[in-house]
Amino acid sequence: MRRTRRQRHGDGVGKIFVVERNLVGWTDDEIDEMERRCGESNSEFTERGVRHVESIVIPGDETCLAVFEGPDAETVRDANEACRLPTGRVLAAVVRPAPLEKSW
Repeated sequence: MRRTRRQRHGDGVGKIFVVERNLVGWTDDEIDEMERRCGESNSEFTERGVRHVESIVIPGDETCLAVFEGPDAETVRDANEACRLPTGRVLAAVVRPAPLEKSW
């Protein structure tokens, strides 16, 4: 199915939130372990109505931006903290897909 301009990631599922994780001083192995724990936490997230979409690690800034769908920022924060995942700011976000190319 082709996405239109108005469709956004997660339509009808939940709102999008970004959890900012401070990874200052973390090794690659520690980051891999954190991502493994995040993946293993799917049942905990699901019970709270939260879904982990993806994580973006920014090595040069020692930051991870973890993208979630959920009902509200507090629930997303609580789910991350319950899974003992580092949780900084939790921000509402909007996914804006790249413009569709015209087919000539």
